Amino acid sequence: MINFAHMTKRLLLILIALTACLHNVMGYADHRNRKVDSLETVLRSGVELTDTDRLRIYLNLMSGYANTDGQKAIAYAEKAIALSYRLNALNARESAVYQLGLQAYGREDYDRAVDYFQWGLAVTDSMRGDRRYTPSDIDDNLSQLYGALGNLYNMQDKAHLAVAYYQRALPIFERHGWLESQTILYHNIGELYETMGNDSEAERNFLMAIEKATLSGDSLMVALAQKGLTKVYLGRDYDKARAVGEAAYSYYHAHRDEDLGDYTTVLVSLARLHMTTGHEDLPRAKAYAAEALSYADANLMPELRYDIYAANCEVAMAERQWEKALQYGLRSIHDDAGATRTDVGCYVLLAQIYTELGDKAQARAYINKIYNTLERSSTEHYQAGLSEMQVVYETEKKEAAIHQLEHQRRILTWGVALIAMVLLLTVLTFFLLWRSIRLNRQNALVMAKLEGEKEERVRLARDLHDRLGGILTALKLQLAGQHGEHTAAAPADAADLPAVTTALADEALREMRNVAHHLLPDSLSRHGLRTALREYCQTMKNVSFAFAGDDRHIDHEEAIYCIVYELVNNAVKSADADHIRVQMTVADDQTVINVSDDGRGLPQVVADEGMGLHNIRERVAAIGGIVDICSYPRKGTEFNIILPKA
Repeated sequence: MINFAHMTKRLLLILIALTACLHNVMGYADHRNRKVDSLETVLRSGVELTDTDRLRIYLNLMSGYANTDGQKAIAYAEKAIALSYRLNALNARESAVYQLGLQAYGREDYDRAVDYFQWGLAVTDSMRGDRRYTPSDIDDNLSQLYGALGNLYNMQDKAHLAVAYYQRALPIFERHGWLESQTILYHNIGELYETMGNDSEAERNFLMAIEKATLSGDSLMVALAQKGLTKVYLGRDYDKARAVGEAAYSYYHAHRDEDLGDYTTVLVSLARLHMTTGHEDLPRAKAYAAEALSYADANLMPELRYDIYAANCEVAMAERQWEKALQYGLRSIHDDAGATRTDVGCYVLLAQIYTELGDKAQARAYINKIYNTLERSSTEHYQAGLSEMQVVYETEKKEAAIHQLEHQRRILTWGVALIAMVLLLTVLTFFLLWRSIRLNRQNALVMAKLEGEKEERVRLARDLHDRLGGILTALKLQLAGQHGEHTAAAPADAADLPAVTTALADEALREMRNVAHHLLPDSLSRHGLRTALREYCQTMKNVSFAFAGDDRHIDHEEAIYCIVYELVNNAVKSADADHIRVQMTVADDQTVINVSDDGRGLPQVVADEGMGLHNIRERVAAIGGIVDICSYPRKGTEFNIILPKA
């Protein structure tokens, strides 16, 4: 048996190209590099670019030079990584890191390539939970990174590691229905299991590769899997081996110029198949072996040439041509320093040949080589297996730790956010509470002031009516009596003096009664705000009043009356208006008061604070309302007051 891992290099490169295409990092340059040239021209032109545009250019140049100029690809990848930290662009960073891994892989610097691919996995893991990235973005990254790591370990003959990463990539390929990628991975896993001697797993994966390749219509991949199954079935199931072997032969015979290495592998397998005990067909076996031998000097991999010679050695032995068998047998092995486990089968053949030739010393020598090589290769294989399993374990442990750290980071982030939110809500609550207390205190002061003003108006109106009104009435009566006593004797001018005084007393009494009435009219308490305002406006020159709505349930009537009274009084005294309009609308949810005039308007500074308007704003605010003032020079002033229902 030979190590066929090296024969999969072409498939590995195909898989790398497929995953790169899935990640959208290939194809930015045509065969003349026109696109990368134009992008470099943009960078050299001095045109001011945003960081986002510059990052996009770096990524395009990195991918454009990937297959033509590795050094430039690396340089632009490093620039992209540096800029990605400033922009916190995780997906772009992963693309650049992946490209660095591919470049290291191409130089066969496998250790560095592994470091880059593992870095890419860490970056991709940090994308989880970031709303900028979709699950598809993460799957794209993981599929290419797992595939690349599987290919890398496959090339190093580290079968356990290669299988581990291929099997991580497979669920992603299946989830997205990427049949070509699934086919290649199943085939590669099958070959790895075949080299490890696990025929049942090899068979299962080869059959899966055939199923996927049939669905995608890829006849080459069907033949590749059939080639692998032929080796699996050799010595176990003649009928199955013959069926898949002849199917593979039909394809490769028609395409032998394209896939000569695979064709010769199938020829060797068929030669051995026809030497199977109970199914011997020596002429056919010899024909297949001879055709394979005709290609031995072609550009084939060394391991395949060794196997061709081994197959022809087996045919010569079946014909009992021992000298000829010896020549082929000696050409089928490595030198002693480079001997591997695959040489053991040929050592068995050579020991048998030397026994038939009567050279017992050489026969014993090859028997010793069998034991020594098996012991050494078993130890190496065991140690390599332990090392690979340790790497798998450490990798899984590291990934588990990353997931745990990510989980803890999310919990910490949410915890910090929750604490910050609680603190913010606490500060906001205290601020609103303080503001509410301040506003309530201010409103309480204003309401107390309004209540005090109301009480003062009531007291003043009562005093004016009861005390000053009584004095003026008594004075009027006294003057009238004196006028009656002295009418006959007094001169004409003297007779007129009491009459004039009486008239002045009447005028003072009327004015006093008006002032007392307007301070807090009786109609307000008897008939309500609507009647009180209408009567007040009727007493004023050029003041009209209009009312709409239901006047049975109006809140804060005294305060509203005082506000309107002060606005109208200010307009009468200061606006120089031809007409003043008072309009009041009572709706279900609010009361709207409009006081407007066609006077000379208010200067801005006066509209803001002057003429008692500050007091009006306070009164309105105290009962939960708002004031809006519109004033234009020589066009008048309009006050709009909106009071919500209590």
